[in-house]
Amino acid sequence: MGFFTKYYSKAILSIVFGLLFSSCSTLIEGSSDDDLEEGQIIYKISYPYLDSNDISLNLLPKEMTLTFKGDHYKAESIGGMGLFAAGFISDNKEKTMDYFMKVISSKYASRFTNKGVKRFHSDFPSYRLEKLDTTRNIAGMDCNATRVIFYNNIVSDYIIWHTDQIKLKNSNWCSPFPTISGVLMEYQVQQEGLVLKMTANSVQRDSISPDDFKVPLDFKIVSNQTLTRKMKEAFMSFDY
Repeated sequence: MGFFTKYYSKAILSIVFGLLFSSCSTLIEGSSDDDLEEGQIIYKISYPYLDSNDISLNLLPKEMTLTFKGDHYKAESIGGMGLFAAGFISDNKEKTMDYFMKVISSKYASRFTNKGVKRFHSDFPSYRLEKLDTTRNIAGMDCNATRVIFYNNIVSDYIIWHTDQIKLKNSNWCSPFPTISGVLMEYQVQQEGLVLKMTANSVQRDSISPDDFKVPLDFKIVSNQTLTRKMKEAFMSFDY
């Protein structure tokens, strides 16, 4: 298996299914003392367990955008020099997620229910959470800390930073950490051996249109199983 297939396909699968669903401090555009109800969060993506000299890093996504308003948000990342895009749109009230992917000119989307998301996360390593009495400012947001302690995982325990200053309800229902309250500002996801670290780099106060949470009409709607199969087939074609 070539390096593109091995690393890039795992990264896209991790972003699409593990995210919701993440440092630098930046000023919030149009900031005030009020909590944010709509806007965007820009996350930096890093790969802590990959060699910094690995050529595959040039193909992996470097950034994720999270657009949010009320009970909805959309996470999206682009890689492969623009040839690939993947992400999802979450309805936190109805607990549905519309996953979408673009591979060159092919576009697919599929709706996952709460049951489908739980099935996907069933292989996530078992863990317990420990709340920590410490705070940190990330991208202008005051964050609380929760340590993730794994029972059996090759990845070391780590700290998740989350904020209550962004009013995105039930934001973690579809992540591997549904009991954590608040929007994740720094966290890790892992899938098939690849670990991605997401760190919020900026938070922008913007007016968001409801149309931002609709899958474009030119995407073909397929089943959950078909979407997963199409993704694996597409990335396997780059084995060289």
